[in-house]
Amino acid sequence: MLIAAALFGSVAAASAQAPAVASISPTSGPAAGGTTVIISGGSFSTATAVRFGAVNATSFVVNSSEQITAVAPAGTGTVDVTVTNPSGTSFASPVDQYTYTASAPTVTSISPTAGPTSGGTTVIITGTGLTAATAVTFGATTATGFTVNSGTQITAIAPAGTGTVDITVTTAIGTSPASAADQFTYTSAPTVTAIAPATGPAAGGTSVAITGTNLTGATAVKFGATNAASFTVNSATSITAISPAGSGAVDITVTTAAGTSATSAADRFTFAAATTTQTALTSSQNPSSLGQSVTFTANVTASAGTPTGTVTFSDNGSPIGTATLAAGTASFSISTLKIGSHTITASYAGSGAFNASTSPALVQSVNVPADSVKLRALQIDITKLVAQNSGQAISGAIDNAISEGFSEGGSFMTPSGAGMRFNFAADPSDGVAQVDATGNRSAYASDRNSGAPGRSGNSSRIDNAFAAIDQQMPAKAAPKAYREPRDWLFWIDVRGSGIDRWSSPNSPGVGTSGSSIYGNQLNALMGLTYRALPNLLVGAVAGYETFNYTAQDINGKLTGDGWTAGTYLGWMITPALRYDAAVTFSQIGYNGVAGTAQGNFNGDRWMFATGLTGSYKTSNLLIEPSARLYTLWEHENAYVDTLGTLQTARDFVTGRASGGVKLSYPLATIDAAVVSPYLGVYGDYYFSRDDAAALAVSGIPVNPMLVLEGWSARVTGGLNARLAGGMMLGVGAEYGGLGGTARIWTFSARARVPFN
Repeated sequence: MLIAAALFGSVAAASAQAPAVASISPTSGPAAGGTTVIISGGSFSTATAVRFGAVNATSFVVNSSEQITAVAPAGTGTVDVTVTNPSGTSFASPVDQYTYTASAPTVTSISPTAGPTSGGTTVIITGTGLTAATAVTFGATTATGFTVNSGTQITAIAPAGTGTVDITVTTAIGTSPASAADQFTYTSAPTVTAIAPATGPAAGGTSVAITGTNLTGATAVKFGATNAASFTVNSATSITAISPAGSGAVDITVTTAAGTSATSAADRFTFAAATTTQTALTSSQNPSSLGQSVTFTANVTASAGTPTGTVTFSDNGSPIGTATLAAGTASFSISTLKIGSHTITASYAGSGAFNASTSPALVQSVNVPADSVKLRALQIDITKLVAQNSGQAISGAIDNAISEGFSEGGSFMTPSGAGMRFNFAADPSDGVAQVDATGNRSAYASDRNSGAPGRSGNSSRIDNAFAAIDQQMPAKAAPKAYREPRDWLFWIDVRGSGIDRWSSPNSPGVGTSGSSIYGNQLNALMGLTYRALPNLLVGAVAGYETFNYTAQDINGKLTGDGWTAGTYLGWMITPALRYDAAVTFSQIGYNGVAGTAQGNFNGDRWMFATGLTGSYKTSNLLIEPSARLYTLWEHENAYVDTLGTLQTARDFVTGRASGGVKLSYPLATIDAAVVSPYLGVYGDYYFSRDDAAALAVSGIPVNPMLVLEGWSARVTGGLNARLAGGMMLGVGAEYGGLGGTARIWTFSARARVPFN
C-alpha cells in the first residue's frame, strides 16, 4: 500500500512539471513575421501558450510532449521563445532565442505605368520596406532622382529608356523582386498627321476626325489653348473630337502620358465666321377638323452653300417632331393636333459653317367637328327641358301628397293630362271623420238616406251600390258614423309629358328660329306620408323617369333614364294656410346622338321645392291662392364623344316661381250628384343659369332654343262631377308656357273611385 501511494505521487509530480525548451529551428526570420518555427523540449502536451518575447505566436500546434510547431508573429530584435502550460512557463535560455531580421523592400504598384522614351516622367512607387532606400532603377538604369516619402512610398523621376522595364528599389537588406506590378513602359509622344474637316463655325460644335500615332491613352485634346468640348479615342491612330467655340486658326494637339504632340501645318484648324441662315415654314392645309393630317415643310437657305442638319418642329413651344434636311428642305406630317389654336415653328439647329435659325410662327386652328358641336347643342337644349319636366312632376306629386295627407285621403284615382295618380289611402265614405283646416278631427255625419251612423269600414261598396238599385232588398245595417283616422298614406303618381315640334318666335312677322324639338317623358313616383301631428306630416318619395327627345334641325336625339329619392314635410300654419317643403336627389344617365357624334354622360340633380297654399270659402265658392317655387341644380360630367372631341363638364340651375289662384263652385244636381266647375290662373317666372359655353361653328344652331327664362302664364279650367255613389269624374285643360317662348297645351281627365 505504501509503495503504490509513493509511485502514484511520483507519477503525478512528474506530469505536473513546467515545460522546458531545448532548441528552436530556425533561429531567425523577417521582422514581418510568418516564419514557421519547430520548438523541441519537454512537457508540451498541455501547452496553453507559445510566445516570441512578449508576443503570442500567430498560431501553434502541439505535435507531441516534446515538440511544438509555431508561426512567428511580427517583431524586432532577439527574443526568447517560451512555452506555457498549467504548471508554469519555460525558463529563458540561449537555446530558445529567435532573431528578427529586416525584410527586403517590395514594389506593389506604380503610377503612371508609361512615359516618353526621353524620360522625365514623375512616377509614384508604392510598396513595403522602402525606408532607407539606397537606389531606384528603371530596368538597368538608375532613376534620374528619387525621394523616399515614407516606408511605403517613393517618388522617382524616370530616366530615358525604351520598351518595358521593371522598377526596383534597393535598401541595405536587399532589392525588391521584379513583378508585373512594377513594370513601366517607355512610349513615344503622340503625333497628329491629319484632321478633317479643317474648318468650322466660330460657335463650335464641329465633329473633327484626328489621325496620328501613339494616340492611345490620350488625356487631353486641345484646339489652341482650349480643351475640346469632348473627344473619343477610337484607336492608337484615331480620335474624334468636338470643337469648342473659338476664332482664327489654331493647332490641334493631343496629350498622353508620353507627352504632347508637336504642332505642324497638318493639325491646323480654322474657326470661320458662320454663314447666316433663314428658315421658312409652310403647311399643306389648315386642318378643318380633328384627325386631319397636315404636312409642315421647312426651307432653310443661306447666302452661300446649302445648309444640312436637323430641323425641329414645335407646337406652342413644345417639340412635336424632327426631320433631316435634304437639299435645304425638311418635312414633317402629323394628324394628332388637338382642337384649338396651334402656333407652329421650325428651328434649324445649324451645322458646320451654318448658323441656327427659327422660322416665323405659323398659326393653325383645328376646328371642332360639326357633329360634336351639334351634340353639345343637343345637350344644352334638352337636359334643362328634362330637368324642368321632372321638377314639375316631382313637386306636383309631392304637393298632392301633402294635400291628401291633411284631407284624410282624397281621390283614389285621378287621371290628368300628365298621367294617372293612384292614392291607396282614399276612402271617401259617407260617414267619415271630418278634419278642419288645422288638422283636428271631428266624428260626425250620418248615412245620407237614414240619418243613421255610417257603416263600418269593412262594409262593401258593391253592397251599397246594389242596395241603391234594389230598394226592395232587406235593409242593411246603418253604416258606422265614425271612421278611424289614418296616419299613413301610400301613394303612386304617374305623369307623362310630350312636346311636338314647337319653336321660338323672333318677333312678330319675322318667323321662327331654333331647333324643332319633340318627344316624350314619363315620371313615375311613389311615396309614403306619415301624419306625425294633427298639423304636421312628413314623407319620403322615390321615383323613376325615362325620356326620348329629338332635335330635328341638328339631327339629334337624347334618351335616358334615372332614379329619384327624397323627403318632404307639410305644416298647417293656420287653419287656412299651409306651408310645405321638399328636397330630392336624382341621378340621370344620358345617351346623346347628333349625326355621327355620340356620347354618354351622367347628371347628378338636386331639387328644392317649397310653397304656401291658402284655402278660403265664401258663399260656397272655394278660393285657393298659392305661391310656389322649385329650383334644380344639375352637374354633368365631362366625356369624350366618338369623334374624339372633349365635351367639358357642365353645371346648370333652372327652376320656376309661380303665383295664382284657383276657384271652384259646387252645383247640386239630380240624384244627389254634385258638379263643380273650376278655373285657375297662374303667373310663372322661369329662371336659368348655365355655365356651358356653346361651341361656335358657322351655320349650326348651337345656342339653346329653350332658354327657360322669362315670364309665362297658365290658365286651367274644367269640370268635376261627384256622383251619388261617391264616384267622381272630371275633365279639364291647361294652356301655359315653358319659359318665355314656348307654349304647351295640357288636357286632363280625372276619376275617383271610393273603396274600403
